[in-house]
Amino acid sequence: MSTHNQQRDKIRAFFYSCTKLHYDKGGVVIRPEDEPNGVYLIESGFIKAYTITKYGEENLLLVRGSGGVFPLIWVFTGEHRNITYEAMEDTSLLRVSKRDYLEFLEKNNDVMPIILDMAIEAYRLHSERVMTLSYRTARERIASFLLVISERFGVEKNGIIEIIAPFRQADIASSVNTTRETTSRELNILRKKGLITTAHGHIGIKNARGLEDLL
Repeated sequence: MSTHNQQRDKIRAFFYSCTKLHYDKGGVVIRPEDEPNGVYLIESGFIKAYTITKYGEENLLLVRGSGGVFPLIWVFTGEHRNITYEAMEDTSLLRVSKRDYLEFLEKNNDVMPIILDMAIEAYRLHSERVMTLSYRTARERIASFLLVISERFGVEKNGIIEIIAPFRQADIASSVNTTRETTSRELNILRKKGLITTAHGHIGIKNARGLEDLL
């Protein structure tokens, strides 16, 4: 029985036989008005998925990093749902046609647990976001958001959990339903309390227990 690592390697090997693409930071991979050109695997970098509210603001839905496959909903249901997929930093992608991808899955059922894990992760993140938005104050919502993303994208260095995904303050604001100004102020307060760091454009979790205590 193959392990998860073997399954992931098998998926990567399949994608490596297809088209390789590069997107600069801010480059849009899939626009909401366009039918996706295929299925993408993230070789390196980060992709965020978001919608635009009726007020013209971003509504951050999901962030995927290296090894992530998107857009999964479109692959299995054909629904695109007006979602924009954008590179958060310089990002390398591998693209295959939807038909070839589905044929690959049909012939390689052993990789389906990986795909199922990605779908479950998306559902779990949606549920956690709903829970985060239930907190009354912006500080609580931001603390909850930071704890969630530190689990997904955190790397421990010298006692600090550095979040390697390049979340902007605008990304955090759109995810926790607050303004950029409020987000900036609250992050600064958390930094002064010694709970986080904000050096070099990345957020670090200095005191996770302290963030948890805010909740």
